[in-house]
Amino acid sequence: MFEKKAWFNPLVISSVLATGIFLGSTVSPFASMLTVSAEANTSGLQIVSVIDQDNYLLSDGSMWAKSMKGTWHSEYQFAGITAGSNNQYYGWTTTGQAMSWDNITEEIHVIPGMNNVAHISGDGIVLHTDGKVDVIGSGKPDTLPNSVKLIDGFEDSYAILKQSGDILYYKDYQNGLGRKIDSYPDAISIKQDGVAIAVLRSDGTVTLLDLLSGDTPQVIDNDAVAIAWQGSKRTLLVVKKDGSVWSHSRSTGFAPQALSELTDIEQVVYSPTGIYAQHKDGSWVQDTDKIVTPLQVPSITSLKLILSKTNAVVGDKINAKIQEIYSNGSIHTRPASANELKVDLSQIAEILSDGTIKVKAIGNATITLTTDTLTTQSPLNGTTEEALTGAVLIEGSVYLPVQTVFKAMGGTILVNSNQFQINWGTQTIQLNKNSAVAQMNNQPVTMKGKVRTSGSQTVFPATLLSSISKDAKVTWDSKYQQAIIQVNGSNITIQSDKTLKLMKQEEIGNLKRLLGKSYWVNYYHKAGERFSKVNIKDIYAEKDPYNRTRFVVQFRDKKGTEYLSDRLTASEITALLSDKEQFFNYDIRSKYNWSQAAWNRIINAEVVEGMNTQQALLSWGKPDKKTITKENGHTIEIWSYIGENYLNMLGIGDGVVYEVFSI
Repeated sequence: MFEKKAWFNPLVISSVLATGIFLGSTVSPFASMLTVSAEANTSGLQIVSVIDQDNYLLSDGSMWAKSMKGTWHSEYQFAGITAGSNNQYYGWTTTGQAMSWDNITEEIHVIPGMNNVAHISGDGIVLHTDGKVDVIGSGKPDTLPNSVKLIDGFEDSYAILKQSGDILYYKDYQNGLGRKIDSYPDAISIKQDGVAIAVLRSDGTVTLLDLLSGDTPQVIDNDAVAIAWQGSKRTLLVVKKDGSVWSHSRSTGFAPQALSELTDIEQVVYSPTGIYAQHKDGSWVQDTDKIVTPLQVPSITSLKLILSKTNAVVGDKINAKIQEIYSNGSIHTRPASANELKVDLSQIAEILSDGTIKVKAIGNATITLTTDTLTTQSPLNGTTEEALTGAVLIEGSVYLPVQTVFKAMGGTILVNSNQFQINWGTQTIQLNKNSAVAQMNNQPVTMKGKVRTSGSQTVFPATLLSSISKDAKVTWDSKYQQAIIQVNGSNITIQSDKTLKLMKQEEIGNLKRLLGKSYWVNYYHKAGERFSKVNIKDIYAEKDPYNRTRFVVQFRDKKGTEYLSDRLTASEITALLSDKEQFFNYDIRSKYNWSQAAWNRIINAEVVEGMNTQQALLSWGKPDKKTITKENGHTIEIWSYIGENYLNMLGIGDGVVYEVFSI
């Protein structure tokens, strides 16, 4: 339990091996990776381009997309987006950059080396603004088209329309040269499905070019404004000037069949989840098995205000974030701005210009967040880490310190001689020393006692608080001799000058009798130098790793240096202080009139020939083994100190050391 002979162990060598671990930093291989914007205010926007029901482009250049993690929103400035195969997506920006992402990570990457991008199609076929075509990824063909007007990719093939009107088809991205199919200088759109190429001409006719048979081109429709293939279904969708949509299937010889459920349409897009059609007014619908439903921009359906702390100390600054829940299930979090926040009790907290919240006083407040259409709230509790003092019981009535209490409640106080002017919320209170009449909002209020001085503080009758606030209540805790104020939905404790003593008494119990006592250190080195005088300054109650209550003694020597004991039980502390191997309750040096040289040897745990028995005992402590013999009228003692790696022995004759032996 305690240390014995801690000052003497000459043959035991201790060593400490310290190993340093250096942590290096790594650089992400995706140096150009962009993060998804946390703010997604899509009110007032329109959908301008659609891949499917989960992936579409908005009029501000932002994009909604869906991954395995859920729906997400990016505010990057896209000019267009498209889907490749294998869950890969591409986009191009208003500044001509090429971007890519997938449906797993929610991470958008800038594709290096791709600039001045006008369009991307298929599995990464890029059309640049200068008419050149490029391929994203490795294994580019030696020869790539140029002077290109339009491109359209499908799986491992793509078709191009050159400025001259020539239409070329590339079956494999690896092929350097394409196959010329035909030439249509007046073509305004081309679409291909790996089997045929559909050409929309300026006169509104739709011409079908068969890639397999090489049959004569076939005009299958007219008055068209837009065309799109239904994936690999070998069916072409045609949008006409009158807003009707027609289907042309290879299985029926491309005979027209009206999609009567779609009217007033401007363009169509096909995906495995259905046909997506844009009305002439810009709105979009989804047509799934002839059931038409609106495709709308997600809207915020609910808000949640998230404070970095809901229980905060006076003076803390709290960050406020808004969690926006959208109609499509997406959740976005962004910082709140100052103009969106309001606090109900300005004396408890205030909203700063940067949107943070500063806690000014103890009490409960409500923070309200209001956006254009929605409102939400969060509670905030102001607390203090400092003990408030100055409460006093006078003739059975509770008195409270003026400045301490009103500052804690968030009031401001102006002192003018014996007068206190207090502003608390909407209330104005005036107190005067030696007066029992307070002014509250310029109306007199008679208190149950006068404002007076107690110690170094000015105090007032606590019952005044109930006149200031309806919910204010003051009670006196007789156990700890302190006042408890209930106000603003919170409790404020004001201690008296007796409170800490009472708490200490309860905390350490009978150990309180040891406070202030003096001892002289023997072998208990955690209390300082040997034979130095120490006082017990304090005793603390703590919990050990097993949640048991233990006590720590704080010693202080004459130089003011403080030392802490081990965690001990109350009985162990009593045993420690009464054990002469550890402490003396008097100055041992005053008992023996020895030279300073002798005391220095004892302090340094040295035993030399000529020392007497008491000096050896003080230097090395009680031996582990002692043998005593008598020879020719002389008393011979052998003291043995036995350790794991050493044996030290003293030979003592007639009370004087005659030999020191170590192995």
